[in-house]
Parts: sequence; structure tokens; C-alpha cells
Amino acid sequence: MTIRETLSGAGCFFVLCLGLSSCASPSDVSDLRAQVDTLSTKMTKIERQNAGGEGVSGGTQLADIETRLDNQKLRIARLRDRIERMNHRLDQLMNRIEAQAPQPAPKTPGGAQSATSPPVPGSPAAAGSLGVAAGAAPQKSSESPDMIYHQAYADYQAGHFDIAISEFDRLVKEYPDSHLASSAVFWAAQSHFNLSHYKRALALYDAVIHKYVDSPKKATSYYKKGQVYEKLGNKKAAIKSYKRVLELFPLEPQLDDLAKRRLSRLDE
Repeated sequence: MTIRETLSGAGCFFVLCLGLSSCASPSDVSDLRAQVDTLSTKMTKIERQNAGGEGVSGGTQLADIETRLDNQKLRIARLRDRIERMNHRLDQLMNRIEAQAPQPAPKTPGGAQSATSPPVPGSPAAAGSLGVAAGAAPQKSSESPDMIYHQAYADYQAGHFDIAISEFDRLVKEYPDSHLASSAVFWAAQSHFNLSHYKRALALYDAVIHKYVDSPKKATSYYKKGQVYEKLGNKKAAIKSYKRVLELFPLEPQLDDLAKRRLSRLDE
């Protein structure tokens, strides 16, 4: 191998380091880049020495540098293998997060009960499972918003989405100023999403975003809107929703990462 070919290989190696800089840790890449710069400088010096007639010594040093370059390339290969494994684990994590929504549970005759523990007839938990009939006038019960919310969420986790929707709706009607109201609207939207009621889910996600401006569920509602639009086949609107997550919530790294991955898939 000539010195010029070796220098060319060093240049390719340097480019490879730059390509990995977005994936590997900063310290790993900086270390490799510094070592490549040092080797390239030494090669340049050896080339000048050979031009001046010092070929024997230069050839020995060049062989040593080539060996070191091979070792560095091996380190790059190992780094790349680690990165690929980490990306694979991240994909698996994203899939698990998106699959966390429970599946609808079959209703038993006489109405479904919560999967946690059967409520005692006449108790607040039993009353919470009944929900509110459509069109009924809001009337406060003896239950606190926390009691209604926890019962509704238990039914949601059990897959009793219709019942959960009724209970979350009751909480919002009876306690519209509760700190749990926006979360109740969000989980009602999630229930509709799991029942494939996408347009109703979309309306409720919008309610979380625009009616409850300080809601802790606001960022997630933007992300879920993107998923709804994907289900409805509206790619343009989905991309817009995911971009809003990145624009408005830069301090939500996990959600931002999910949004970026959705965008990359939609751009394919």
C-alpha cells in the first residue's frame, strides 16, 4: 500500500467517525477523531521524510500506523454493533409503549365490573361503575372527583371502555373545575381511540389542548392526534401534529423521540 492510499483510507475513516458522531457517545467519537487526526499528521510527516530520502525509517513508521489504523477500525465496528443493538432495543421499547393500551374486555350479563375487585353493592365504587345515562342532568353524588376518577381508570385498565367513558364524562360534568378534569377528558379520548371511534377521540384530544391549556396531558394529546390522523389516512395532518410535539414540547425527550420516529416512517 502506498502512503497516498493509506492517507486516503484515513480520510474515509475520518468520514466514518463523523457519520457515527450522531449515534455514538460524544466522548467515544471525540476520542476516535483525535486519534485519527494524530495518525493523519504523522502520515503527512512520513511522506515528507520519504520525499527527502528517509524511506526506510518512514516505511517502518508507516507500517506501525497502518496497524494502529486497523485497530481503530475494529473499534469503530464494535461501536457500530453497539449502536445497532441500542436502536433495536429502542424500537422494541417504542412498540411496547404504543401497545400498552388494554384491549376491550367482553361484557358480562348485567353489566361489567372492574377487574380489580368486585365493588360492594351500595358502596361508592359500585355507584361509580354505573356511569350516567346519556342526556341525564348533571347531579353531584356523594363521591369525590378522586373516587370517580380512580374507579373510571380501573374500568379503563380492565378494558371496559364504554363504562370508563361514562364515568370520566360524569366526573367532568359534576366537577368541571377539578384538577382531574383534563385527565378525565384525555382518558375518555383514549377509550374512544381503543374502540376505533377516531373522530370522537380527535374531538376530545382537541378539548384537552384548547380548553385545558395547562393540562399535563397536552403534549401527549398532540402526539395521539397524530396517531388518529394516521388511522384516518390523513398523512399531512399526522405529520403536522407530530411536528407540533417537537416545536412545543422540547423538554419531553421520550415523547419527542416517539414523534421523530413516527415522522421518519411517514417520510419513507
